[in-house]
Amino acid sequence: MNVTFDFGGKNFVVVGASSGIGRQVALELSQSGANVLAVGRNLERLDALRKSSPISLIKQSSRIFVEQLDVTTATADEWNSVLENFTRSVGKINGGVYTAGIWGLTPLNAFDTELARKIFETSFWGAVNFVQTTSRRKFANESSSFVVMSSVAADFAGKSLFAYSAAKAAIQAAVKSFAAELVRGKHRINSIAPAFVQTEMMQNEMYVESEEILSRHLLGISSPFDVAGMILFLLSERAARITGQNFFVDGGYVVGSFA
Repeated sequence: MNVTFDFGGKNFVVVGASSGIGRQVALELSQSGANVLAVGRNLERLDALRKSSPISLIKQSSRIFVEQLDVTTATADEWNSVLENFTRSVGKINGGVYTAGIWGLTPLNAFDTELARKIFETSFWGAVNFVQTTSRRKFANESSSFVVMSSVAADFAGKSLFAYSAAKAAIQAAVKSFAAELVRGKHRINSIAPAFVQTEMMQNEMYVESEEILSRHLLGISSPFDVAGMILFLLSERAARITGQNFFVDGGYVVGSFA
């Protein structure tokens, strides 16, 4: 049985759309009829994504719009600018997804301070700035839905992962707090917690390739397609009564860790 979504006439923002989960979400939203603002650092990859999306029969143009932005350095004015350009073209948004993040080992006795700070800036503060901007009345329709990325590492912090785990745990705490505030606009916000996902970010990590790590994924390591399915559900009206929650999409990793 296949599950499909109809987002025709809807508008969404996807941050981290140049690769991995973000790219998959942006592509599936556009295939489901939505206009998508794809935001990322790599403009070449964003343009390739735009060219691969369906053409709107009404405007005879791609349903994916692209904007280059570095979430670790972006100012409030820069965040506002990318949203203004998009909403001026298609109207207010119906939600957004924040998938930007970086990975790196940070052993306590020998961690790279710059890397640790960048991990937190990308995964946590970038997400905070994203939610703050996109949920404003000038940009978002009532009852919009937002999804941000956490990780199983937030609950099961591994050795030498304190920066990554702390950032993802902070996301889960922030989502609970944000949900209580965003309800004033009838908005919803939730987080997704994958385990290891087959993305470019993970391909070069020997840490992921260990037999121990692989064996914990009882259903196998997830693909971006697997994670995108849950994200699209949370953006849809079928999830209209879900907010402030965290959802594991982990291929059985949590259960497998205790097997």
